[in-house]
Amino acid sequence: MFKFIKRHYWYLLCVACVLSVAFFIRFHNLFSYNSFWADDGGAHVAYVEKLINFHSLPNLQETYLAWHEPLYYVMTAFWGFGAKLFGFYSLNFLESFNILVYLFFLILVWIFTYLYSEKNKWLALLNLFIFSFIFVGVKLSAYINDEVLAHSFIFLLLILFWKFDLFQARETKKLFHWSLILAFAILIKMSVLILLLAALCFWGIKFLQTKNKNFIKFIFLSSFIVCILILPWFIYKKQTYHTYSTLNIYNNKPAQNILTSDAWLYFFSINKHAFIDYPYWFSQPQSYFVILFSDTFGDYYNLFNNVVNLENSTDQGKILVGNGRYTTTELFQTMLNINRWSLFIVAIIFFGFINFIYKIFQNKKIKDSDLFLCIFLFGGWSALLIYNLRLPYLEMGVLKAYYIFFTYPILALLAYKQLWQLIPKKIIWFILAFLPWLLYIVIAWRIFLVDF
Repeated sequence: MFKFIKRHYWYLLCVACVLSVAFFIRFHNLFSYNSFWADDGGAHVAYVEKLINFHSLPNLQETYLAWHEPLYYVMTAFWGFGAKLFGFYSLNFLESFNILVYLFFLILVWIFTYLYSEKNKWLALLNLFIFSFIFVGVKLSAYINDEVLAHSFIFLLLILFWKFDLFQARETKKLFHWSLILAFAILIKMSVLILLLAALCFWGIKFLQTKNKNFIKFIFLSSFIVCILILPWFIYKKQTYHTYSTLNIYNNKPAQNILTSDAWLYFFSINKHAFIDYPYWFSQPQSYFVILFSDTFGDYYNLFNNVVNLENSTDQGKILVGNGRYTTTELFQTMLNINRWSLFIVAIIFFGFINFIYKIFQNKKIKDSDLFLCIFLFGGWSALLIYNLRLPYLEMGVLKAYYIFFTYPILALLAYKQLWQLIPKKIIWFILAFLPWLLYIVIAWRIFLVDF
């Protein structure tokens, strides 16, 4: 143990520093940001408080998120109920649960990257660094929501997929354990189901390649275990909301045909104003990729600030933006600078990923682990696109970066791993990998810490 620490002293010190600064940011925001100011924040709080005070699931009159899968809220309620017993219950204490969950998420991202990069500790450090500070992660860990825990379980499942060697379809017992955890994760958030679909698709491809019938057994066994375990929740939803599918606030608007959807108009549109003169919501023309981009790296929806202080501020330079909330001239300029600089970061990642895809076609082969990750990436991105094509109502919040946040560490891994193989002089790789993100942190620091 001591020999390991001595051998990796500087590396472990870097990891500790990154986690410490990440924790400091979130601890600061715990006392300066309020869940009621966030995306559906009050509805999340109402769900948890119904469980704490009445020990039962809420209905749609109590919170419009009552149809959400319950396990995150149950776990948060236990966290809050324990505090209530000891007399220090507060909204801040409830919110602190997500800080702990996000630190767990960061550790899982580090382990996932280390394993899937074939034990490249620098790639693991890079992903830990990126997702400690990328804005969408800072925001998600600042208020009560079920996204962070769901993403954490996704990476736990990806790690176990590797550790159990489910790429080879050998041990049924390990598949059983993996499927149990997967079913639990789906009851945190239904979007985790994409991981099951990716696994089924992967095993189907492996069966076609090898004719090994164990892959077919894995497909049916995993599907059966998951379906049996989540069936009670679906029965409850059918009895309560008269539907098996997700009931949400968009159902009062008609779902559109995928081929003729209005979403194609903003899918192929590019909004230059987000980089030139207006970086916030309702900036026209609406653009699928620019919204995702700006919501990933910055506060595109202008929700991550102290609403009360801004409204009461006598600053003549405050600006009213499209969502009806104010921002400051400093934050406005910071958002423009973030969008401009982040284009360079995206260009590096895009180049690495495209080169990764090119090498696959050039070599006409792909490792099983990379194939599985690519299927999962495609599934996550496709799910969001289909969601928008069916319900193209941007004013209802159908396009947000945190819906596909779980794909970002995977994309970064594949892109930077390819650059590691492509660049012979590692000092150049370190500069290309770390320096742009360091400058991003310097530029974006003002929006990381909620002061207004």
